[in-house]
Parts: sequence; C-alpha cells; structure tokens
Amino acid sequence: MSDDVAERMRRDWNQRARDDARHFIATGESEGALFALSGCRDTYRMLEDQHSWLRPSMRSLEIGCGIGRLVQFFARIFAEAHGIDVSSEMVERGRAYLKDVPNAHLHLGDGSSLPSLADASFDFVVSYVVFQHIPSKEVIRSYVKEAHRVLKPGGRFKYLVKNGRWAGEGAEPDTWHGATITIDDVEAWHGETGLRLLNAYSETESTAWVVAEKPALRAGEEALLLLS
Repeated sequence: MSDDVAERMRRDWNQRARDDARHFIATGESEGALFALSGCRDTYRMLEDQHSWLRPSMRSLEIGCGIGRLVQFFARIFAEAHGIDVSSEMVERGRAYLKDVPNAHLHLGDGSSLPSLADASFDFVVSYVVFQHIPSKEVIRSYVKEAHRVLKPGGRFKYLVKNGRWAGEGAEPDTWHGATITIDDVEAWHGETGLRLLNAYSETESTAWVVAEKPALRAGEEALLLLS
C-alpha cells in the first residue's frame, strides 16, 4: 500500500513540477519575488514559537521541500539546512534554485521514509503543507516514525496536518486532497515512537500544527552513547 501511494505521489508531483513547480508549491504567490517573499514569511511563522529554543549551530530537515522555497531561509538561520522530496523533478529544480547556497542540501526520497539520512543527525525536522497532500495515514505515520529516527535526542519535529475537509474535496483522498488526521492518530504515532507532544494548535479550520520532541538522553545513556 505504501509503495503504491509513494508511486502515485512521485508521478503526480513530477508532473506538477513539469507543469509549473512554483504554482503548485505556493499557489497564488508563485510569480517573481513574491515566491521568495512567501517563503520568508512562512519560515518566520513556522519558527516564531520555537525561537527561544533554536540555535544557529543546528541542522534542520524539511520533509517535502519542493524546490527549496523554505530551505533557502533555513540555510540563513542554521548551520546546515536539508530538504527531502519524493519528486525527482522538484529536487532537480531545487538544486538549481539553491546552487548559490552552500549549506543547503536537497535529497531525493522514496515517498514514505528518509532512507539516505542517518539516525540522530538532525536537531529540528519540519514539514509544511506536505502531509495534507498524502492520501494515506500509513505513509504519514511512517514519516513520523522516520522523523523520530533522524532526530537527535532533545530534537523537535514540527509538522502540519489536515484535520478537516477542503473545498472541492472528493469522496476519496488523492495526492492533492490528502488524508484527514485526528489527535488520536497523532497520539498513537507518538506513542509508538516515543515522541513527546509539546503542542498542537490550529491556524485554519482545516489544518493543525503539531510540535513534538524526542526525549533527551539521561546522563547514564549519554555515557553509554559516547562509549559505543
């Protein structure tokens, strides 16, 4: 099932990238400087509630990075900014878009996991307007599990989910109108992984932000990790 969804996501988002990548990434804000300005605004909104915790030395990862609209601004804030996307067309365009940003790195994903990224290698993982396009709860669950894996102890994962129906949505989820997620889903996923829920809040009627933390290691665990 996950492989089928991943293939649909890859096919559909490759086509959207070929048709007009910026339009499908930032509908209504894709022209000229407005595209970058929208990324600056959304980065600020995403990070504003985390500002007291964030540090310039951190490594960030965006799941579903498109061509790097947000990664370009994460790269100004963090020591390294990484992004991963299921669409090879998006990643190719993104690498060209970010060619003059040396600490920005884009990776091609498989549509349900983070296979090229090492365990405990990121301080902050984010996903914005991505999970609401995924038609399978199981795939979103897999990404939550993978975010926990690549986070360092004490790291945080902030992600946006669809929690209500969108205008024009059909009877079945697709790669534009994805699966609807409930707080029960979130709590179950966090329970499976060990992520600790810090906050959940809505800015619109149909989406909600979730902020979670991978628990920090205790002193004895830190010593064992250093010895391993």
